[in-house]
Amino acid sequence: MELTKEQIQQVENYLNSKNITYVDLRIEVLDHIVSEIEDKIIENEVTFHHAFATAKQNWNPKLEEATSMFFGLGFSAPKIVIQKAKKVYWKQYVFLLASYFLPFLLLTHFNFKIENPTEHVSFILFKGVTVLSFLAFMYMLVFRNYKLKTTYSFVLKSQSLSAFTGLIVLAIFFTKLKELNGINIGMFCTFIYATFSYFHFYKKHKEAILKHKIS
Repeated sequence: MELTKEQIQQVENYLNSKNITYVDLRIEVLDHIVSEIEDKIIENEVTFHHAFATAKQNWNPKLEEATSMFFGLGFSAPKIVIQKAKKVYWKQYVFLLASYFLPFLLLTHFNFKIENPTEHVSFILFKGVTVLSFLAFMYMLVFRNYKLKTTYSFVLKSQSLSAFTGLIVLAIFFTKLKELNGINIGMFCTFIYATFSYFHFYKKHKEAILKHKIS
């Protein structure tokens, strides 16, 4: 049997109480719970209220508020959001680490070092790219759609503070840098890739919102 509009609204209210307002998960979770309730009513010949209560017992652990060391303990979301966020972010996290350690290990191995680099072409190039990355990052930070939430916006929110901290570190480096070496270039590469990663999830967030509006 199909649930009535009033019964579906009760499920909607339940999801609201659990903060399942992420547009890329909301419809999926709603459909799963509604289907589960409908199946229980037919198979077990029980009332809607009994089937709904059983479904809530099954879903409560997945929808409870949680945090993760992966994103920082200061950022909480329903557990199902955290799990999807980990799934979509872990590859970017690996590449982020590689963007630092690969240049660091490679250039340290070859003992790469440029003293008084401010007039060197490499420094000018890194400085230019970093400034462009800063401008792109600030644009995405300011013009991100805050009204609708997605799993990707949760990732963006959790990464905003670390990216902003990186800007401060780079600003200090630019004013006090006396040589280019594996450590410095590794940090430049990390920030540049972090901006690319931020853009990746910014784009995914926009696409999820557009898909939600179309559907």
